[in-house]
Formats: sequence, C-alpha cells, structure tokens
Amino acid sequence: MTAPQQPTRCFIASGCPIATTHLYRCIHLQEQLQALGYDADVAEWFEEGAVDPSQVASYDVVFLYRLPMWPRIREAIEQTRALGKPLIFDTDDLVFEPDLIDQHRAVTSLTPAEQAMHAEGVRGYLATLQACDITVAATPLLAELARRRARPGYVHRNALGREMLALANNLYNERQQRANSERVVIGYGSGTATHDVDFAEAAGALSEVLAQFPQVELWIAGPLTLPPHLESFGERVRRFPLSDWHGWFELASQMDIALAPLEMNNVFCRAKSEIKFVEAGALGVPVVASDIDPYRDAITHGTDGLLAANAQQWQEALSMLIQQPQRRRALGDRARQKVLQHYTPEARSSQLANLLPQLSPHAWRPRETAGKARASLLQRAAKAMERVRTLFLPAARATATRLRINWLIPEPVPGAGGDVGIFRIIRDLARFGHHCRVHVVPYSLMTDFNTEQIRAHVRQHFGDTGAEYHRWTGHIDDADCSFATFWPTVENLTALVKGGRRYYLVQDFEPSFYEGDPHHILRSENTYRAGLHCITLGPWLARLLRERSGATADHFDFAVDTRIYRPRAAQRQEGQRRLCFYARPSTPRRGYALGLEALQIVKNRHPYLEIVFFGSAELNPEPPFPVTNRGKVTPDDLAELYCSCDVGVVFSLSNPSFVPLEMMACRCAVVEIASERWESVLTHDRDAWLVEPTANAIAEGILRLLDDDATRERIAENGYQRTRVMDWQHSARQVEAVLLRHAGSERV
Repeated sequence: MTAPQQPTRCFIASGCPIATTHLYRCIHLQEQLQALGYDADVAEWFEEGAVDPSQVASYDVVFLYRLPMWPRIREAIEQTRALGKPLIFDTDDLVFEPDLIDQHRAVTSLTPAEQAMHAEGVRGYLATLQACDITVAATPLLAELARRRARPGYVHRNALGREMLALANNLYNERQQRANSERVVIGYGSGTATHDVDFAEAAGALSEVLAQFPQVELWIAGPLTLPPHLESFGERVRRFPLSDWHGWFELASQMDIALAPLEMNNVFCRAKSEIKFVEAGALGVPVVASDIDPYRDAITHGTDGLLAANAQQWQEALSMLIQQPQRRRALGDRARQKVLQHYTPEARSSQLANLLPQLSPHAWRPRETAGKARASLLQRAAKAMERVRTLFLPAARATATRLRINWLIPEPVPGAGGDVGIFRIIRDLARFGHHCRVHVVPYSLMTDFNTEQIRAHVRQHFGDTGAEYHRWTGHIDDADCSFATFWPTVENLTALVKGGRRYYLVQDFEPSFYEGDPHHILRSENTYRAGLHCITLGPWLARLLRERSGATADHFDFAVDTRIYRPRAAQRQEGQRRLCFYARPSTPRRGYALGLEALQIVKNRHPYLEIVFFGSAELNPEPPFPVTNRGKVTPDDLAELYCSCDVGVVFSLSNPSFVPLEMMACRCAVVEIASERWESVLTHDRDAWLVEPTANAIAEGILRLLDDDATRERIAENGYQRTRVMDWQHSARQVEAVLLRHAGSERV
C-alpha cells in the first residue's frame, strides 16, 4: 500500500514587528496556503538569533518577509539552497533599494548616525532579495523594482483574513441598520508617525470643508501632527489613540468618508499597497484617495471611490460626498463589492493557486484530503467574482454586442509576424463593434515615445485598427476582459485588480525563444501556469499548453491577408529557377544553419539557381554560396518576391509561421518541416512539401519541386486554393466567440 503523500511544508519568517504588516503578509498568507492544502508555519524573526537556520532548511518552501541579511539568515539561505528548495523574498514596502532612500520622508528626520544605520538596513534587505530565487511583493511597482535587480518579481496583494472579514461583515450589517444622522464624519488612520507629509495632501481641503459645512467632524486615529489650521476647529477634530486592527475596524465603521492620502510623485508612496481602500471598502465606507499607483490600481474613479490629485480635487470630492448621502452609500457599497471580489481570503487563495506554480512549478503537494475543500474554495471565489462582475458591467452583460477589451502588447516591431497577427485580430474585433484599448509596453525601441507617437507608429507599420492607444503606465481601466500578448505582459496583467476576465493571446511557444537561457525559459513557461485562459494560434499550441502546463485553452485558425498576398505578374529571365529562404540567423527556431547546409547541396546540383534570402539584414555566418539578401522587406515587396519564386523554403521549429501560408497565397510552392504542428493546416504532397529536419531530406524536397514541374505546379495551385479560405475575419470571429461564451451571452 502506497504511503500517503506528505503535503508541501512552507516556512514563513517575518522580519517586521509592526503588527498589521506581519498580519497581512504572514498570517494571512499562512491562512491562504492552508486553505489550498499546504502546511504553513509562521515564525517571528525580529532579532538575529530568533530562529535556528537548520529549522528553516527543513521546510520545502521558504518565505522571508522583510529580513535583512544577518549572518544567521545567510546561513539559513545557504542551507536551504544546498538542498535545492525554493527561497522567496516577500515585501510590502520599498525597503530594498539603496538608490531610493531619499524618497522615504521619515528618513530625513533621523540623525546622521540613524540615517547611516537605516541605509545599512536597506542594503541588508537588498542582499536577502538577491540571495533568494524570487520576490513576491504587494504591489506591481515593488515587483518591477525587484526585476530590475535581476530577480523574477511577482505580485500577491494584501487581503483580508478570515477573522477580519467576519468582523467587517458584522460591522457592515450594523452600519446598515444605523439611523441616518446629519453629522458627517471624515476619518483618517495613521499607523506610524511618518504620515504628516501624506496627510498634507488633503489637509487644505479638509480646512475648507470644515469651515463650509458645520455638520462635519474630522476623526484622526494614531500618531499624526495636525496643521495648526485644523487644530483651530476645536472639538470638531477628534483624536483617537493607535489601536489594533479590531479597534480600528470598529472606529472606521462609524465614519462616513475615509481618507487615503499619499504624497504625489514619490516612488516610496507609489510602491505602497491599497490597504486603506480595502479596509474601508470591507466596511462599506467610501474612500477619497490620492490619484497614485496603489489607489489608481484599485479604485474606479466615480464608481467605487474617488481619486484626487490636487487640493481642488480633494475639496470637490469631499464636498460632493458631504452633500450627497445617497452617493456616499452607493460608492461605499460598490467599494465593498470590489473588496469581496478581489480581497477576501477565497479570492486571494484563488489567485495564490495560480501564482504558486510560477514560484516553483514542482514544489506544491496539497494534502490528499484537501482536494474537495480546495475545489470548493476556488469555486466560491469564482462565483463571487462573477457576481460582482455582473454588478460592475450591466450594460455589456445585457447585450454582449460591444465588449470592452484591454490589450497589453510589447512595443510592436515593423514586420514581426506576431505583432501583425495581434493587430489583425484587434482590427477585426473593432470592426465587429468592440471597444479595444491597446496599452503598449515599451522595452527598448519606444521608451521615449508618447501616446500620440505610438499611435502614429502603429498606423504607419500596421495600418488603422480602430483601437484606442495608450503608452503603458502600469494601470488599466475596468473592462469586460483584458489580454496579455507576450510573456512579460502576463506578469504585468496578473498584478492588476481591474480589467475583467484575463486572457493570453499565444502565437508561439515563447520559452523556445531563449535557448540556453534558463532564467527566461522558466519565467516565460511559468506564464502559462498563471491562470489566464489561453487563446492560441492553431490547435497544436493549445494542445501543448493544456498537456504541458495544465492551462485552459482554445485556438483560432491560421489566416492570410489575401489583399496583400495574392498572385501577381512577376518578371524574371525565361527558364531561370528562383528560390527564396526565410533567413533569420538570430532566431534559432527558423533553422538558419540547417538551411545553409541543405541549400549548399541544392546549389551543387543547380549551380545557376538564383537564391534570395529575406528576413534579416545581418547574415552570420555568411552563406558559402552566392545569394541575394533582401533583408527586412515590406509586405507588398514580399508578395512580389514570392510571386517571382518557384520554391519558398521556411522552417517552423516551434509554432508554425505565417510565412509559408503567405507564400502559398502567391502560388509559390513551399518546403517546410514535417511536424504535428501542421496537422489540419498543411498536407504533404497536396498543398506543401513537408520534409524531415535533416539537410539531405530538405535538399531532396527542394530538388523534387525544382525538377518536377508538374508536382511543383500542382502543389502551388493547391496551396493557393487552401489559403483562399484562411480568412483573418474568420479567425477574429473565433476569438470573439470565446469571449462571448465566457461572458455567458450570444451575439445578437
């Protein structure tokens, strides 16, 4: 009889003695891991010798929350790493970046000696981060800063725990039964004596509304130095001592408006989490917050909260809520619905279930008895998200004739097949009546482009699409659904709260792009485990992702733009044979070296054959026989090239390329690699000549088509006819059908 499988044991070491942060990052993580069927222990490591390093190494997975590199932590890390176990650095604050210490306003009030000690601590946190395999952070900006330190960074947001949610539900119900009062309480909670600069964002507006509306009171909990102009309002400004979270929830539930100010344009504040919105929202209290990253991520302005970027906007937001009690209630209720959708233990556990395989694909073994409980938890989370999504998107849900779709795309490269495919799908979805918002993520080429320049770049190289364009700022608006389109954009998308259902438009197996680079292979492959529904180019890729990564996947069919790729009159010397080869030395999946070897054999047999390379300006190594290299070619020029050639040679060693189909549409006979990837797309000796991936087999296939006019012409004609039904609009309709099916609606 087989012994029962032991569940994964997780060790969570907490290096921060602040009660609320320890609770959110450690205790709540422990609850979520246990709900998923894993064992998890939390230890307080607030002092150097608090934990035995050998104890740490005895666990399967280790989380180190805000721990600097003390000697015993280094020992624990070395022992754990020697055993091949995952090490994860966890943080909810910008504590690890020495170059940004000046952004932390509290540091400026320290003595020089204290500042030096603080800087040493920051360097210690960075050393721990860099010694770990991965960083998990509370916000997208923290994860991005970790990535800049050459470490994978993922987002797991702060959320309510079970006890917190239970108390919040009780207090919300009591709040609903409370009699209306003319008094309006505006409240703010300060956990530490470092929030004076943050509070100053709202202080001027508070003076104005206190002066204008005598029924308003301002409640301040915790340490805060009030400006003199607020002290002048006497008993209408009430002070409360710092309390634990129970006391804070009870006090906050009696407020009518909650404040969440943060200093604008300060990276330390931009990296903070949205927890003030979460706590107030759980109680049904509307929030006015600074228009800065954490709150811009969480709040839909005017729907479930209000954002303010300057004193006038703070005053307008507060005045409106003071005068409109029904609007206060509506915003508070919508905020609570968003919290119940994204920030409950079930919702965070559901997200964590998708995150864990990205942190370590093979480390997670749930308790055998946890299967039903885990499935029930994930089902409850899905139902809660669906219930709230219905409330947020009533118009789209009612008709499903016009979906709002966000797209995150890498900076588009002219001529790149993947980018061409993305924009063709977007173009047709927009023509079908859907509203497409495209967020372009710059990596290198377009880092200085503004939104208008991005729009012009896309129009010039990919045509008009009918979409709305934005430079990526780290934020998206609410929508019915959002797409990632390249593996780094998956990391961007999964870090966000807004955006509706999540999809991944996958056109190739991207880990194959990084031969010999295990870091990027692992990160890119992990994105298929991130819980996004994949919509792939072709059936082979959908099957691969389902079988290899456990992803859910649909596919859309290959297509050809026959307005461009069509037979044209071609001028060439009578009797001259011509061949074109898709030559991309920098792209291993295009088999450049294999092509050179095969074409050398062909050239030896046909010394007068004209060979044309295209696809790259640089050929390294140079071919050992004469060629004409056209480099990167426009679509129209490519079509003319294909029409002038007898044979086109393309190698697809990962997911198939569009290139052979475009050749076929121009009546050029194609030689490609035989593989299951072409199943249901191409058929050997009917519409293409498919060969084994050896130089001799490729050469024999090319020679057969060059020497046998009847076979070549038959395959060219059949290939042309095959592409007549490969329509991009049909492919876009397939994508649309998946979106509408998941929306639970049919197109009218």
